[in-house]
Amino acid sequence: MSLFFAVSSTVLSVAVLFYNEWYFEGKERRTFNFLTVGCWVASIGALFAQDWLVFVVFVEVVSLILWRMISFTDTKAALIYLLAQLGAAGLILIGAAGASLEAGTMAVGPVPSEWRWFVLVGLGVKTAFPGVHFWLPKAHSAAPTPASALLSGFAVKLGIYGIARLGTFASSPELLIIGSVMAIFGVLKALMQHDAKRLLAYSTISQLGYIVVSLGLGTLLGLVGALYHALAHALFKGLLFLSVGRLEKFYGTRDLRLLRGSAVWDMPYTFVMFAIGTLAISGFPGMSGFASKVVIKEALKEQGMFPIYWLLQIANVGTVIYFCKLGYYGFLGGDKRGSIKIRERLSSSCSSLGFVGMGMLAAGTVFLGFKPEIVSGFFKISMPGFFGWDNVFSSLLVVSLGVGIFYLVKDFLSSGFRGSVVLDGLWKKIQHVPLAVHFVIVKMHSGRLRFYLTVVVFATLAILLYLAKHWR
Repeated sequence: MSLFFAVSSTVLSVAVLFYNEWYFEGKERRTFNFLTVGCWVASIGALFAQDWLVFVVFVEVVSLILWRMISFTDTKAALIYLLAQLGAAGLILIGAAGASLEAGTMAVGPVPSEWRWFVLVGLGVKTAFPGVHFWLPKAHSAAPTPASALLSGFAVKLGIYGIARLGTFASSPELLIIGSVMAIFGVLKALMQHDAKRLLAYSTISQLGYIVVSLGLGTLLGLVGALYHALAHALFKGLLFLSVGRLEKFYGTRDLRLLRGSAVWDMPYTFVMFAIGTLAISGFPGMSGFASKVVIKEALKEQGMFPIYWLLQIANVGTVIYFCKLGYYGFLGGDKRGSIKIRERLSSSCSSLGFVGMGMLAAGTVFLGFKPEIVSGFFKISMPGFFGWDNVFSSLLVVSLGVGIFYLVKDFLSSGFRGSVVLDGLWKKIQHVPLAVHFVIVKMHSGRLRFYLTVVVFATLAILLYLAKHWR
């Protein structure tokens, strides 16, 4: 399992390093290359950690590096991201410490049930479970494009990896429910977005829902489906972020209402890369997303989880719709009369190195789609019939239905419709709470030794009473 995630982390990091050569200049390029390598090294450390403490330390190194990347463009969004990650780390450590007291070990793996929820919620924050996802759209909107690719490509996958190790081969009804909600919630929120990077951020939540559902099955086939889709998602979502980054770099905006779709004429090679990523995430036959979703659907059918199977099919239709929206208004909806200034900028600033990175991700996406038996062979399971008529027909039907629905509602989707932002606005309502806690703590620092000794005594008594209760 660790090796599988390490491969996706390595491929994406190398692709981003090539992309950095085009995206940044001078000292900033060197800084981001250094941070990218550091992020990769820390992620490898987390993936091969043997206990939860070491795992959390390496994961938080990744968080600190991404915080630094995001802070180049938006310090507030970077701070929100960092606080969310540190809070999640605290929950994981509480659960790990409790598991150590009860079971005598902090080894990465299942923990006693009464401590499991601490670890699961902490990992859930890092995986952007609905309700605790507030940091993800903000971070993606603010981050430079290479940081967004790293964040979505494998930083959130560290949370997925932790969940996989937490309940390996154990059926989890809560994960089935959470994953199903993520798949639908992400689609509904993505449909409301006009910021291309926020759309991709909510798309990440939806795709992670597939992975969480697959892990929740607690079967070998479910685990293989989750790992396959995690690798496929790292490739095609990284490719999609890098494609949108080129749009933003050349047009100066990523607002779909302003782009109005002439990029296919101005940026044909970028469009090809975007198209490969879109076909993959839509589950089109011959792409990595098709093969990984086939495994997940087979795992669901194997366990008789047909309601969730159809829920994910509906989510897939929604995925096709919002990527039609992104493709139409970002690339295809205009005419050939592009901006002269934009074309001059394209001709003077195009770099083959940027396309090398994107080409790596595109090649991996297509290769995993046409050779899915490599993954099933790696895990030594038999998965015949990837390209059976039922799988191909099901995929083409979903894609056709999504394209047809988009054609009918495309004007509505371009009208500025935003929908509910209750959960996104929740942070604005509660962000004063940490500040209030801070002021209370400041007031408690009275400088009186008697007060400090009293606090220490009562805290020690509380800890001893708790430990005595659990050691009986």
